[in-house]
Amino acid sequence: MGDPKIYIEIETFVKSYDLNKDGIVTPPEIFRSFMKLLNDPQKASQATGVLVSTIDLNGDGKISYNEILKYSSDVARKKIEQNHEIGAMADVQAFLVRYDKDNNNKIDKKEFVEFFKQQGGYTPYSSRDRVLKSIDFDKDDCVSAEELQGWFKKCRMASGPRA
Repeated sequence: MGDPKIYIEIETFVKSYDLNKDGIVTPPEIFRSFMKLLNDPQKASQATGVLVSTIDLNGDGKISYNEILKYSSDVARKKIEQNHEIGAMADVQAFLVRYDKDNNNKIDKKEFVEFFKQQGGYTPYSSRDRVLKSIDFDKDDCVSAEELQGWFKKCRMASGPRA
């Protein structure tokens, strides 16, 4: 599951804040650690509150190793999703530049057929129509930039994570 370095970083985090070494990080332990760093009770209290409210997933007022691991995994998953979104936008722009001959930010059936022709090999019209219909959510016989972005994002996610 993921990069082994994350486990070491989480373990280091827990050890640095877990002053009584019980494997659970409590707000007072976090506060004391922040006081050493910040030397300001108000900032230390605010930082403690933000950290606990962000990572304490079960709401018990403490932070466990598993909560930190889950939070880290969620953050990594969101980063991967953002990368897919950004990549899909770039894919859409490249696709439109290449195939949108009338520059209306949509790919019509004729332009879509041209895309299939340039992919090489023979593709039956029924397959082209099926793909076009599966992407054309508003059923206007054109594929908009937004519809293309959804399609490219789905393709990128199906091909696996790209961090």
